[in-house]
Amino acid sequence: MNKWISICLMFFCSLLHSQHQIEFSHEAGFYNEPFYLKLKVEEGKLFYSDENNFDKEKKVFPDSLLIDKTRAISLLISFADSVRKLGSFSYFIGFNTNLKVVSISIDNDFLFNTYKGIYVKGPRAYFDTIANHYRNVNWERNWERENFVEIFNEKGERIVSQNSGIKIFGGMTKYLPEKSLRLIARKKYGQNRFKADLFNTGDNKYKQFVLRNSGGDYRSLRFRDAFMTSLASESGLDVQESSPAHVFINSEYWGIYNIREKINEYFIDNHYSCGTTGVDLLRKYNEVEEGTVNDYNKLLKFVQNNNLKLSSNYTEVQKMIDTRNFINFWIHQIFYANHDVRGNIRFWKSDSLDGRFRWIVYDTDLGFLLNLVASDLLKDFTSEYMTDWYNPKWATFLLRNLLKNEEFKKEFIHQSSYLLSSTLSTDYLLERINEFKQLYDDEMRIHFKDRKKFQNYQGNYKRWEESITEIQTFAEKRDEFSLLHLERKFKLNKPYYLDMKIENYNNGKVILNNNELKLESFFGSFYSEFELPINIEAEIGYSYIGYLDSTIKGESGDTLNITIRFIENKESEIDVIINEINYVDDCFEIYNREENELDLSEWIILDKNNNNYKIKNLILKERSFAVFHYSDTINKIDSVEYRKIGFRLSSSDEEVSLYDTANQLVDRINYKFTESKKSYARNIPFKEFDGIKVDWSNVEQSTIGFHNRIYTDRLEEIRLRENERKRKIRKIRITSFIVGAILITSFFF
Repeated sequence: MNKWISICLMFFCSLLHSQHQIEFSHEAGFYNEPFYLKLKVEEGKLFYSDENNFDKEKKVFPDSLLIDKTRAISLLISFADSVRKLGSFSYFIGFNTNLKVVSISIDNDFLFNTYKGIYVKGPRAYFDTIANHYRNVNWERNWERENFVEIFNEKGERIVSQNSGIKIFGGMTKYLPEKSLRLIARKKYGQNRFKADLFNTGDNKYKQFVLRNSGGDYRSLRFRDAFMTSLASESGLDVQESSPAHVFINSEYWGIYNIREKINEYFIDNHYSCGTTGVDLLRKYNEVEEGTVNDYNKLLKFVQNNNLKLSSNYTEVQKMIDTRNFINFWIHQIFYANHDVRGNIRFWKSDSLDGRFRWIVYDTDLGFLLNLVASDLLKDFTSEYMTDWYNPKWATFLLRNLLKNEEFKKEFIHQSSYLLSSTLSTDYLLERINEFKQLYDDEMRIHFKDRKKFQNYQGNYKRWEESITEIQTFAEKRDEFSLLHLERKFKLNKPYYLDMKIENYNNGKVILNNNELKLESFFGSFYSEFELPINIEAEIGYSYIGYLDSTIKGESGDTLNITIRFIENKESEIDVIINEINYVDDCFEIYNREENELDLSEWIILDKNNNNYKIKNLILKERSFAVFHYSDTINKIDSVEYRKIGFRLSSSDEEVSLYDTANQLVDRINYKFTESKKSYARNIPFKEFDGIKVDWSNVEQSTIGFHNRIYTDRLEEIRLRENERKRKIRKIRITSFIVGAILITSFFF
């Protein structure tokens, strides 16, 4: 009964909604000139509010409303005995930007009222002279207020439009005059996720996101953390995605904030598709944010009680920690001279993955400071003693103990050398800083000129430019100091230099110390104390020449010049063809035209997206078919070999290639359709047959597993012609025999 009541209610609500459809003369968005907004509704009465609080302010919507400046209005419709909020709609007049824009509509009292405002001290606040900040303030409370949030992307399209909750976000940064904000999607507000492309990475579902003011960097760059975490992400480290945006609250401009992911179990699920259960998310020493601390305590206990110089013990640690992730995390933090990493450290594991702990780079606002460019944080973060507030023994425990293991130490030195020669090199850093400068430059002029004046000092554009110069100077000097600190810590000789050139680099991979080189050249410094692992992998259909060893060994001070060339392999002489591709049912067939059976084991099938399938245990008889299929529902023929593949086939644009064990191309078929039918098929399985030349066509019928109709029909015609020929020959022979017999008989008689 309840089910039918729910259905009826849903029908009634949808009917009510359809009756209250509103026609807008202007959709929410960006306009160059003022205009009159007109709204039309068939039934009911419209009201609007400028603060999204109709109990506090409710005005009848006039025939037309002048929009002559940036303005957000909230709408409500009254019909009979019911009222319904329609959400908020933001209009921006003469506001030109290349960034996203966030507009929040909220009861102003929820922010600034003494008793219920989340942004103010409140009536019971007092100043703590020891801590040097206020206590018992409103923004410390776990208060959440309802609001309506809209987000417009860089094209001006509204990608988020929904009710949500809002909270103050941050630790010590809550005490700054300007605070970060957290937006939360909950069912009670209407939707339990924000479903949008918040970070230009494709649509995703977010439980929460943060409007971050850049923390301690809020009066200077406004992108310090976004810049450093973007660098860390290039080494595969987990970071909060970031996207700069102008923020308006109740039509008032608040400046540039960074839309950031909120680190929680939903963050882990979004990045690893592992679900939200079975996740341990910890911070600082061992504070739990999600899950339990049990496994982490087991890790600490194991490291404490076992000698990590022994390979067997290190192997056990590798089962509990992603050591490459851990190494990359500390190399970046040390390079950034981020002495605040002690408190801003988060790490996690998921039972749905491999159960190993990984570290997240976040809140690096105290990194890249020019006065710390020469600081030896490698020494401090590996010290057995607390040398300053930022390196208590618990914070350095894992790193300094793992460095007792020779394999880990070698990996740490190799990886430091690689990163200091690539994504942490001066040239690359200056290039990335310039990208951020170009992205933010014009927008920061707006930020400093027009933003809300709710603090005594907000910085200025000149100071912003000076901050750019400071991080550029840091980038120019830091790698030299880092190499010096590395050599001093591990007592290394001066490095050797590796100058590597990669020809046709798109046709293969060169991997140094498990790092794939992305460009056609690489220049780096490494140390002769350890051989550098190198792995070269040619793409399917290619091979390489130039370097064959699995390690690189150089002498201190030398320069090694290595050139690697990827070359295309010649085509195979084996006579196997792709005969038909059924792109609707995601299957295709190959045909053995040889006069003998073939072993196709280890052959490779490749599609245009580089999905590949390696054939296992397949002996294909002469003049026989093999079918490769994605779906299990395919109809099978007894005389045909079948193998299941793990990728689908495009019905519009595809390329399928077949390679033998020598990595030589056996056959390749590609197509591009404007009309989807059924199959792309050969007419005959040969180049030419009985006067017919081979041709491919997009057809309505599939003949997967057996020959196509044109060929079988022609075979039938040939059979009939041959039978007719034989019949005529027999007839002639019989006639000749009869005539001969008659002649012979006549002769004797």
